[in-house]
Amino acid sequence: MRPGEDQALTFRVGGARFAVAAGAIAEVFRRPKITRVPHAPPSLAGVANLRGAVVPVISLSRLLGQEEAPATAASRLLLLELDEPVGVAVDEVGALTRLDAGAPGMAGARPGQLHAQSEGAVRLVDLNELLRQDFAALTRRGQGAKVAAPAPDAPGPAAQERVFVTFDLAGQAYALPIAEVGEVLALPPHILALPKSDAAMLGVVTLREALLPVVSLRVLLGFVPEAPGRDARIVVAQVGAARIGLLVDRLQVILRVPPDRVAPVPAVLNRGAGEARIQSICRLPGKAGLVSILSAERLFRDDTVAHLLADGRQQTELGMGAEAGAQERIVVFRLGQEEYGLPVAAVDEVLRLPATLTRVPRAPGFIEGVMNHRGKVLPIIEQRRRFGVAGEGAGSRRRVIVTTIGDRQAGFVVDAVSEILSVPADRLQPTPDLAADGRRMFDRVANLDLAGRMVLLVDPQELLDRAERDLLAALDGGGLASS
Repeated sequence: MRPGEDQALTFRVGGARFAVAAGAIAEVFRRPKITRVPHAPPSLAGVANLRGAVVPVISLSRLLGQEEAPATAASRLLLLELDEPVGVAVDEVGALTRLDAGAPGMAGARPGQLHAQSEGAVRLVDLNELLRQDFAALTRRGQGAKVAAPAPDAPGPAAQERVFVTFDLAGQAYALPIAEVGEVLALPPHILALPKSDAAMLGVVTLREALLPVVSLRVLLGFVPEAPGRDARIVVAQVGAARIGLLVDRLQVILRVPPDRVAPVPAVLNRGAGEARIQSICRLPGKAGLVSILSAERLFRDDTVAHLLADGRQQTELGMGAEAGAQERIVVFRLGQEEYGLPVAAVDEVLRLPATLTRVPRAPGFIEGVMNHRGKVLPIIEQRRRFGVAGEGAGSRRRVIVTTIGDRQAGFVVDAVSEILSVPADRLQPTPDLAADGRRMFDRVANLDLAGRMVLLVDPQELLDRAERDLLAALDGGGLASS
């Protein structure tokens, strides 16, 4: 045995004490923010951002069949180099020590072998074997592995339809074509104001190492300015090669409509400062009302647009504009305290959750009901129950994300749709293989910043397992009529 090979780090989990070879430990962290993964084995606490890498975090107490104690200031995370990097949550870290060379497992010890110390005796715990039993698909895969991503905004079955991002402004509904929207962001805590600027110019914020000018869409459209509320969002619009942030009161839905529902603005309305910036009017189905369609370029005076285009070209030449390389847009939604995402290309529409749904007799708990959507029966699935989120969702922010899986369309109820993000390809990483049965509900994770914010990306094909798809097919086959 070479010098140092008998060194081990001691730690405590509940009332048990363990030691692990020091050479197997890459780093020891204070307990970071851990993102919960639905449908994972109980021993998986979640995933965490550790030095820019997405790492599964294992609760050793649950893995050993014990009750997990609440985290304290002494709690730590051991990053172990096993078949793949794994974080192990422990209650307390002790000190470096030396193990008896004659202790079990010291001869030819492998990474992941823990030495459990009890009543003066040492027994060997094979962490790798425990993980293999709990995680059917836990296999070696380097962090640099690439996962094929769907082409951003690939045309779907309804490619001929018009798609808009809608938002509220002064109690009215407005929209921009989705092709003109790069992303939709939460309002940052601070916007740097610029002296002697136009009344509509709120200032600038930093967006991935580039400056993003932010303007008040209220002022641009001639409304009375108001302090932004907690639901305020910044819609990042594209004007040529330049980007500009438009402050709106609230993000609403992604709207997909047939072309014949979009009509030019009547000439009589093109007179005032605000009205002249409306490009067209969208008539919503039934009595749902009208949406004013804006154009990013028409929001500004000709001289302002010229400056924006020039600035965009200059920033692109300097490498400060839109990020180079492939990007993918994702719709970020919330369930409880967690964030998840779906590729924009997989989202047909985002709808308000109706006040009432038609109940389906003898349907399982995750089926909230059905609704009439464009003359078809759309099954509505409650994602809080599917993802094991405690409590019942409530509030006006709840939305239905409509997506098509194979030849089956379904709506998924979420607590809120909060953002639309453009994520550079190098920020998308494959998730560790986390499912107990080898299936992967989450195929990638958007690793957004070093502060630990991560968004698990749902694989649309795995939103419904085989039994649920069969159930929905049976509902259709049973002759359920549109309501």
